[in-house]
Amino acid sequence: MSDIYCSYYTKNSNITSYMVSMIDPQIGDTVLEPCGGDGMFIDALLNSISNLHIDTCDLDSTAVQTMQSKYSDMSNVSVRIADTLTDGLFDSYSSSGYYDKIIGNPPYGGWQEYSRRAELKRKYNGFYAKETYSLFLLRCISLLKERGTLSFIVPDTFLYLHNHKQLRKYLLEHTIIREIVVFPSKFFPGVSFGYSDLCIITVQKEEHGDTKERNTICFIKGLKSDEELAELTSGERERSIVKKLEQRDIQFNQDYAFFIGDETINQSIITSERRLSDLADCVTGMYCGDNRKFLAIECNNQREIAGYPAVEEADIDYRHKSIDPIVTAKYIPIVKGSSSTSYFRTADKWLIEWTQSAINHYSNDRKARFQNASYYFKRGIAIPMVKSSKIKATIMDGSVFDQSIVGIFPKDSKYLFYILAYLNSYIANEFIHTINPTANNSANYLKKLPIYIPTDAELRRVNNWVDRILETKSSKEYQPLIDSFFEDKYEYRHHKNDA
Repeated sequence: MSDIYCSYYTKNSNITSYMVSMIDPQIGDTVLEPCGGDGMFIDALLNSISNLHIDTCDLDSTAVQTMQSKYSDMSNVSVRIADTLTDGLFDSYSSSGYYDKIIGNPPYGGWQEYSRRAELKRKYNGFYAKETYSLFLLRCISLLKERGTLSFIVPDTFLYLHNHKQLRKYLLEHTIIREIVVFPSKFFPGVSFGYSDLCIITVQKEEHGDTKERNTICFIKGLKSDEELAELTSGERERSIVKKLEQRDIQFNQDYAFFIGDETINQSIITSERRLSDLADCVTGMYCGDNRKFLAIECNNQREIAGYPAVEEADIDYRHKSIDPIVTAKYIPIVKGSSSTSYFRTADKWLIEWTQSAINHYSNDRKARFQNASYYFKRGIAIPMVKSSKIKATIMDGSVFDQSIVGIFPKDSKYLFYILAYLNSYIANEFIHTINPTANNSANYLKKLPIYIPTDAELRRVNNWVDRILETKSSKEYQPLIDSFFEDKYEYRHHKNDA
């Protein structure tokens, strides 16, 4: 890996062999490796057909020098230092396409300077420029000849994240997506992402014609080891989860997202007439700009938290319900972080300074975000931004909340308990993990949750269950009833013993 350029060099021969087999190089092909690194893909290509014409480049001068030395006696391998995303030669190639095949592992996950990000936003207007792997995919498809083939290793986040909507639309409209293989990042030595898996996507460029309208995408997941990639190369796929997706159908999905999972769940997401956003506002909380300076915990908190002072009750105003500063105390409660329980919170009791000087800081500091202030102190529902295996939605009763929380605020208060029950149901959990399998529950994805609008009698029944849960501080008796209620509405059954 190159820390400077955020490149993860491909050391896995099973991965390179699979990808070379997917682009199927032929004698006479011109092939591009757009981020050459240490030449692993080039070696694999040459082992396949020794006289391929291969172009490669890299931003890392050390990597370029190494490859130039390595391939100095091969006139069919051209190595140069260049920025694939902005290179002038590639600009000229992109107008009509130049390469028969493209293969690579573009950089991802790294910080970009603001000037660089601004340049890429201008050049790739309308596409997400913060994460360069998506721009590499876009750029290199433009460099392909018509019917040319590309195979890339990239994070799987482009399949569903809201920011990559335009990229998905471009792929569906300009390529035949042949195969997508999702696998754990640990298949790469020394690489492990907590937020996503990796995938290998193989596409064929099609600007003209209608083959893509009839294309069936082969989607493969569930690989337990990289050796199973070798089985894919040989045609053995029994141990993998193989799903067929009609490319034409994905164009009708909300935001062109790829929904991979139980078919009943997928169809419910696609066909639902109502979304959570129809019943409630979903917003992210504030950030004070300096947690260590402005946050504290109650003195009777269940545990000490290093770096945060414990505050006595005399310095806390529990009844303050306004964005105006307090004058008789220093702190007010704030909802923050994960919850160990659903429906109600029993976890850490966080506080935030709410003096005039503190509020001035939150409103004006460049790092702080005093966002969605009109929702502070309203009664609503808190969902932790960091996703766990099971959503734990809790009542938020007139509190300010920070950016680690998505606040859900019903447009009609009669739906408060109903939405709370729904968000804690098994099927809502399945929905959100299908809509966005990454580690975060952001407001944009929660808004997309399909939701059933209850009759008055159903609403009273669900509200009564939630009322009893909050009163007894236990969901053991009523959660099975809640799960069954919502599963019935979507005609879905899960195997309780396997859940």
